[in-house]
Amino acid sequence: MDGGRKSTHAMHTLLLCSDLQFLGATRGVLHQLEVAPKIVGSSEDALGMIHAHEFDVVVVDWRDVPDLADFLGALRRSKLNGDCVLVAIVRDLLDLRQAFSAGVHFLIHKPASVVQIERCLRAAYSARVTRRRKQHREAVNIAASVSTRVQPYAEAMIMNLSEAGACLQMDACCRLGVAEEIDLRFELPGSGTTLHATGTVIWISGSRCGVRFSYVPDGERLALEQWLTVCVERSLEEMCERMRTVCA
Repeated sequence: MDGGRKSTHAMHTLLLCSDLQFLGATRGVLHQLEVAPKIVGSSEDALGMIHAHEFDVVVVDWRDVPDLADFLGALRRSKLNGDCVLVAIVRDLLDLRQAFSAGVHFLIHKPASVVQIERCLRAAYSARVTRRRKQHREAVNIAASVSTRVQPYAEAMIMNLSEAGACLQMDACCRLGVAEEIDLRFELPGSGTTLHATGTVIWISGSRCGVRFSYVPDGERLALEQWLTVCVERSLEEMCERMRTVCA
């Protein structure tokens, strides 16, 4: 990725707005960001889309929703879109206060310039990638070494990896206990970066265990975050490609 900019072309976006002038400006911005949004003009149509499709970002013109409480409640209860990033298009102080109290993540103030719209949407997409990265568990098959206070070295395989921890497949001769602290060393695939993490065993099931990281050096944590961001973006691209294939 160039300069750390987040890719947005696989971001699924719902835009609820009936203002044709604003839509014209926003469509231009989304085209530049390589985002093809679903555009609706009423809250009823928006709810239909929310119940049927998964979106990363939902943009709502505050004045186009007659019953905000019902609409936002349905959005947050949605299994597909309960954790989407919500952007509100507002006109005045009352809209702004309502949006903040409703837990909106980003605001676009009308009248808004193209630059303002682009900055807000880039921030929303960046936040969504960050949120997905924090929630994401990447399935892997990484050789690792494990050490404890009583066992200086054991081999393990990392089966999945997240920003918060990992699932390990332990060697048969290694015996770990819940709440035991371990040191973990492994190399991130394709990065050439070796991570040294301290963690705590939080569950054990057969030869597998879950480890929650308690310390990763700053530089190595940044490398892990960047690696997971690439994984998340790749999964978004693959999801987008699957949807294009289904809809073709």
